[in-house]
Amino acid sequence: MPTTFNFDEWLDAADPCDAANVAGLVEAVRDECEFSGFKAERAPNGKLIVSAQRLDLQLVLVSKDAEEAFIRCIQGRYVPGGMSAEAYAAVSHQMERD
Repeated sequence: MPTTFNFDEWLDAADPCDAANVAGLVEAVRDECEFSGFKAERAPNGKLIVSAQRLDLQLVLVSKDAEEAFIRCIQGRYVPGGMSAEAYAAVSHQMERD
């Protein structure tokens, strides 16, 4: 499977598209788990490999600094007003219900 180290390239391809998926991606990266169609798992060499369902491209995060920078990139790209991805997802969900 092809890999990239470029946050924007991977996000363009993965396209989380809505607040719930954005929050799911952040949670997957933070907790090194599978959530909302995204998966982050630690490789034996210590790098974090991020993947998405139906996407033939993996993002390689080489350090904790890279992981934190990727989360900041997600927040900056998809979440308005500096709120957390989780708060944005909750607000979006509430607005959809109203």
